[in-house]
Amino acid sequence: MSRGPLVLGDMGHSLSRLNRARATCRGLGFDLKEVLYPGFEGRPLAPTFEAFMEQVELQVDVYRLSHSRPLIYATGFGSLVLLALRARAKVRDLPSIIQGAVPWETVRARGSGDASSGVQDQSRLADPEEQERYMQEHFFSPLDADERRAFFSGIATCSAYPHLYEWVDAGWLASLEGTLAGRPPAIDDIRVWLCGQDELTDEEEHDAALRALGAEWPTERAEHWGHFPYIDDPGPWIGAIQAAGV
Repeated sequence: MSRGPLVLGDMGHSLSRLNRARATCRGLGFDLKEVLYPGFEGRPLAPTFEAFMEQVELQVDVYRLSHSRPLIYATGFGSLVLLALRARAKVRDLPSIIQGAVPWETVRARGSGDASSGVQDQSRLADPEEQERYMQEHFFSPLDADERRAFFSGIATCSAYPHLYEWVDAGWLASLEGTLAGRPPAIDDIRVWLCGQDELTDEEEHDAALRALGAEWPTERAEHWGHFPYIDDPGPWIGAIQAAGV
């Protein structure tokens, strides 16, 4: 059977984001799998968030059957998907790592679902000047032209982007909180890796999720990691995952 985590990626995630890490894994007997979200990278859009989650669940089931020591690795939006799976009684038996903070306050602040905000966010990241600013602020290892193109193409081609802004809103978050906060076993066996140089999430977001859910997740802090450790320096990132027992 295979060894390696199942990655629940962030908004606009593309397969290219893990290319450096996959190359580092070669010869280690270790592989990286990722959930192929509906509506990302040109895949067909799910008509509802329920249908979106059903497709995610199917992929989790396939991964579980093919890996000897399964582990879920979630970042950004993926951490909300992880908690949604826990609320649906899925993956409770699978240890999980959340990289960075669950974007709890970010989603709460959106209020009711607004697809237009998602469109605006996508449009902003299509602007070359904004892309350059983003690269300077959030990457410590420069991307070459092809890597950069693939990274932002993942966002631009994500037809689910505005719909997720509409579906994953403050009302959805309140429902999730109500389900999980009253059932502590649903959020067991989760640990958090905070990244000391991450400018996209912060400890206030992390603390907000802990308070809302009544969680006491073990937390470690990687002082030199930014938001994309699997791109910036994949060797230590893979080593940390292997040390987690995958």
